[in-house]
Amino acid sequence: MAHVMPDLFKIDVTGHSVSDARTEMVARHNLVATDEPPERGGTDLYASPLETMLSSFLGCTNVIANYVAGLLKMKVESMEFDLTGHFDTRGVFGKAEIGTPFPTIELTVRLKTDATDAQIEQLKTIVAEKCPVSVLLRRAGCDIVENWVRIPT
Repeated sequence: MAHVMPDLFKIDVTGHSVSDARTEMVARHNLVATDEPPERGGTDLYASPLETMLSSFLGCTNVIANYVAGLLKMKVESMEFDLTGHFDTRGVFGKAEIGTPFPTIELTVRLKTDATDAQIEQLKTIVAEKCPVSVLLRRAGCDIVENWVRIPT
């Protein structure tokens, strides 16, 4: 079933500080929380804000890849993801002016599909252009190094 989306809509999130390191937010009716590990003053109950942001990239990649695969008439049985963000802390700690806090993000997408290598490459290209989180990261100067591979069936 196709979803009809308006050209523009608002996404509202509210939140409050639980401690210096922990924040609780509500998106629609869903609790979203972030925390830091003990070495950064947190209780390690939740992913950090940066881990959450990178997780959002994976979640958005999943949604948009499945959407685009449908448009391309590709059958994708499953996807698995690995991501490594290389975080340059110099900007946060005032050691240097940097262009982006994540100069490189490595993304691996493993697909269980009967699609050809050319179709997988087309999917990868279109997802990079359509995934809102991907677009934000790329425009912020992140070099996203992607590897999309087929899982043997």
